[in-house]
Amino acid sequence: MSDGLNLSMFRAYDVRTPASSLTPELSVRLARAEARYFREVLDVPGVVVAHDARTSGPAYLEAAIDEYLRVGLDVLHLPGVTSTPLFYFGAMQHPEYAAVMFGASHNPAGDTGRKVLGPNVTPIARNVGPAGGLESIRQFYLEDRPLPSAPSGRARARDVVADYVSYSIQLAGVRPGSLHGVRVFHDYLNGAAGREMMLGFERAGADLTPMHFVANGQFPLGDPNPVKEAVVSSGLNAFRQGGFLLGTFFDGDGDRIDFYAGDGRYVSSSFVYAAILPYIRERFSQPGLGVFADLKSNPLAVMEMAKTGVTVQVIRNGHSQIKQAMLDDPRFFGTVEESAHFYEAFFLNGRGPYCTENSLYISLLVTRAWHENPARFEELLGIQARTSRAREWGYKFPTDQQRADALQAVEEHFESLGATCMRQTRGGLDLEATLMRRGIPFDIDASTRLADDWLQVCHRISQSEDGLARWEVVGANPEIVAEAKRQIGEIVRCHGAGEEYRG
Repeated sequence: MSDGLNLSMFRAYDVRTPASSLTPELSVRLARAEARYFREVLDVPGVVVAHDARTSGPAYLEAAIDEYLRVGLDVLHLPGVTSTPLFYFGAMQHPEYAAVMFGASHNPAGDTGRKVLGPNVTPIARNVGPAGGLESIRQFYLEDRPLPSAPSGRARARDVVADYVSYSIQLAGVRPGSLHGVRVFHDYLNGAAGREMMLGFERAGADLTPMHFVANGQFPLGDPNPVKEAVVSSGLNAFRQGGFLLGTFFDGDGDRIDFYAGDGRYVSSSFVYAAILPYIRERFSQPGLGVFADLKSNPLAVMEMAKTGVTVQVIRNGHSQIKQAMLDDPRFFGTVEESAHFYEAFFLNGRGPYCTENSLYISLLVTRAWHENPARFEELLGIQARTSRAREWGYKFPTDQQRADALQAVEEHFESLGATCMRQTRGGLDLEATLMRRGIPFDIDASTRLADDWLQVCHRISQSEDGLARWEVVGANPEIVAEAKRQIGEIVRCHGAGEEYRG
């Protein structure tokens, strides 16, 4: 029964599944469960809905709209291909509504899914949100007890692109035309972000060269994931030949942003955040504030963040859990994930905070900061160059037990080499991962001193792909990092690991 109902689509952060496993019947069943949750648990009057570039999105969206309307919910449709940050902004404009985004981020073209929000743009995920969040929707899906029909809700369309562009430009402190002559390169990988980025950067006056800007749900380059070298290779080749100040690469739904210096050097997200944090601090200047940095963040970048006068605490991965942590402790106004996600506590029309993502704002702010203070980025690139990083990779395992045994064996190995393990945040939140550090304390500030042979290893079970565990290593030099990665590979192969996986 469970396999027939595709219960595996209910992930830790959202719904994610191959579209072939979400039949039209199951899709309607899921929409009925969502409608019941919106009416009985959230008690909202309506739902904001949108879909990304995936070809399957419109059909799933239309079927869900019918169910939402049937139970009397109003529906506000953001028309056309929509990025996830644009969807979040639409939800910010209607904070009394729930919201559902139909898409699957950087997953393969054949996948589908849903991101669900409560009122005030609050995250709904596994055990995040009222009545258990996504667990409640899952239970309603199992029961499949539809609500009685009610007078039909009203369906409306609202194009929020112009408002989003204006809001993001103002927030980034970019005046129309103020980036005149700044040469910038973007590659959207045929995802959803091209329209708003091109409009925003044109208004800012930048000399933008866009690539793969036409949304194409077939994703002809491959999975719309900027981590995958084969997918970004054509864009990187064009970028490196163009004499640009910087380059930016986006994932399929536009919420992941990778930045490169004009000469092709990749800038880790934690160092990008350290560069723009002084600008953000102009709006969050009160004493006693802090930001979160995910457990993979480079310790040297964390030290640079701390120099702005904020507390920097370790946070787990996962967009829903990060947003909830920011809501739970309003002292924390921002977060960076080393996987190229940037979060902030936003305000709109005197309301908020809305703890979410805005990629246009971040892209504009990074471009502004790089244009105004290129020496700071060069300084941070120099600090980054003093370290070495093996960017996150993974292995798939035949069984969950073999994966668990592999993770335990890796932890025991590095503990034997002097590392200490962290499994919870300082606030007691389960990291659902393990952070291993040698020669680095878990609390880092501007004056922290690291050992000459410091090493940081992070690993976690993937919450969006079956059978997968992920690792990332950063350390004092390439030899230390290469040896740690080799050791991890040797250990996990003894527990059935497959070939190295990136994605």
